Amino acid sequence: MDTGITKDENGAYRWTGIVDKGYEQKAFSIALYVSGGICAVFILMGLILGGGMLGVFLLTSLAVMAVVGGTCWLMNRFAGKRRQRYIMTEEFVGFRQRRYYAPFTYKSIKKAVVCPSRNMIELYQRVGSGAVFVPRENFEFVKDFILLHLPEKTEVVYE
Repeated sequence: MDTGITKDENGAYRWTGIVDKGYEQKAFSIALYVSGGICAVFILMGLILGGGMLGVFLLTSLAVMAVVGGTCWLMNRFAGKRRQRYIMTEEFVGFRQRRYYAPFTYKSIKKAVVCPSRNMIELYQRVGSGAVFVPRENFEFVKDFILLHLPEKTEVVYE
């Protein structure tokens, strides 16, 4: 699969980027911590309710952690190999979500974190965020294009 940037007949730039392994592992860690916290609350509820409820909540928590942990372990084996498709126009930059592109309009972006060492630009809106991964040889072009279209009030951080 070619990862270079192409420009289509409508003037939109399209490319495929490889998602950074560290970015994916951060998501897996968050999933484990959140699941662990929820399970701890369930175990605490079992202790408070007493009786046979502790066993039910303990087994449920173990099952949840086994499923989440197993999923994270399996996904971690393929971390750094997943490809993501992107589109960039004069109005937005978006990444492929199944059958459609999830757009981040430039005017809605409140903060952009530019990380050249990971070939990543992370975009933050009021609600939600997303990372744009770019092939190394095209990173400067995409970075300059995005930064040029961001509103002046957007906070830009370099890592």
